[in-house]
Amino acid sequence: MQEIFNQANALHQQGHLQQAEKIYRQILEKAPGQPVVCARLSLLLQQSGKLPEALSLIETALKELSQEFEVLMQGANLAVQLGENLKAEDWLRKVLALKPKNERALEQLTGVLIGNHKEKEALEMSKALLKVSPKNANGYNLKGLALSRLGDTDKGYTCFQKSIKLNPSQVAVIRNLILYGKGRKEPLLEQIIPQLEKTFASQSQPLPVQMNVAYILSMYYERQKNTDKTFMYLKMGNDLAKKAAPYNHAQTVAQLSQMKRVFNNEFLSAIDGKQLEDDSPIFILGMPRSGTTLIEQILSSHSRVKAEGEIVDMRDSFAKHESLFDEEKPYEEKAEVCRALMESYVNGVRERQKADFFTDKMPYNFFFIGAILSAMPNAKVIHCTRDPVETCFSIYKQNFAGNHAYTNDLKDIGRYYKSYQELMAYWGELFGDRIYEANYEKMVDDSEAEIGKLLQYCGLDEEAACFEFHKNKRAVRTASVAQVRQPIYKDAKKASGPYEKHLKPLVEELAAK
Repeated sequence: MQEIFNQANALHQQGHLQQAEKIYRQILEKAPGQPVVCARLSLLLQQSGKLPEALSLIETALKELSQEFEVLMQGANLAVQLGENLKAEDWLRKVLALKPKNERALEQLTGVLIGNHKEKEALEMSKALLKVSPKNANGYNLKGLALSRLGDTDKGYTCFQKSIKLNPSQVAVIRNLILYGKGRKEPLLEQIIPQLEKTFASQSQPLPVQMNVAYILSMYYERQKNTDKTFMYLKMGNDLAKKAAPYNHAQTVAQLSQMKRVFNNEFLSAIDGKQLEDDSPIFILGMPRSGTTLIEQILSSHSRVKAEGEIVDMRDSFAKHESLFDEEKPYEEKAEVCRALMESYVNGVRERQKADFFTDKMPYNFFFIGAILSAMPNAKVIHCTRDPVETCFSIYKQNFAGNHAYTNDLKDIGRYYKSYQELMAYWGELFGDRIYEANYEKMVDDSEAEIGKLLQYCGLDEEAACFEFHKNKRAVRTASVAQVRQPIYKDAKKASGPYEKHLKPLVEELAAK
């Protein structure tokens, strides 16, 4: 067996991946779970781009090799690539238990902790990293990100400046300098941007990098108030993103129709008397860029409310209870499934925090209002609304992480927005005033009155901190981080105005029936 493994290993090192893979698999057929073989095959599959299977194999290997530095690092690198941040955090902690001053592990864990919404710990980890490696450019970037999310934007900005001086080619740091710069003039950017434009024009970078650079150039010229250049780069970035991930509107329509088929008056009758009494969740939802972060910032300033941010628990809970959509299943059984779904959701959140109330500001929870309000009559649902053109244009301006394919084309955004409106109208007919509308423009025009109404709907006493929400030092992780760190301002009410000629496809689509 050892001789066969040595043969496979030699072929692997020589770059004969297919032959090596075949032999590794033959060994595992005869001796399943061999940790060293699993680790080698995992590495080979990682090199071949077969990442999910590679992760499964490295997990098997680490059951017996949990003290092996190289195998742990291999697993951590793979988990980071796949966005499996909880696994990455676990394995990186084990790496650092073996080698506390390993620069690569310290850097990766700092980034993973930020991804896992542990900004305070990430800040301390970044300090440990910079103590080991004082000239680690990404270390300063990560420290700046942790500080900025925790509300210390001035110190965070200084870290971004140090980072870009150490390595001027870091695209992510250039973005952070623009995003957190609060409109300040930055000499470093004025030197870097022309070179960035030149590199972008050469089309010499991989497509994902080109896309990110286009969005960053758009952000820069927006702050320079150069509308034509802003939109030119914005369209380039979105066109590149659309090429990588085309949008299927028929799929969106099918998903929304499925929700309507399940959640109706017959379903409400079937679940009556089986609901959960828990009143702790406050759902803040609606289209992205509609003011959800502002509403969360206001409510989380209350002493009885804990902000959970944009969490995927509801989506994950639905994925575990797919039988809810079985058309053969009677409504009485669907009601039981729905209750189990919501119970799973609440218990999952409650494992993390114990506040009287918690906010979940995942915008796309508007898909799930039927399950939320039918199974949890005491839950609060806050529907954030904003001028349609402003909302859609703001979406078009964002380089979203993850799968948001509709956001890369003005007509697609318009079509998606109209489908969202149709679903919200349906939920309005089914649940009436149990859904509270928080309108962005009204909040801007008369924040004191609107905040008072919002607190009343949530059953919360008025507290001064809610009216001074910009002083709240909780971690903010969305694109709205800069806005919610200052009092309500009116600049964003008509941000689309200078781009009117560019937005005709969107306006026409929104007006079409």
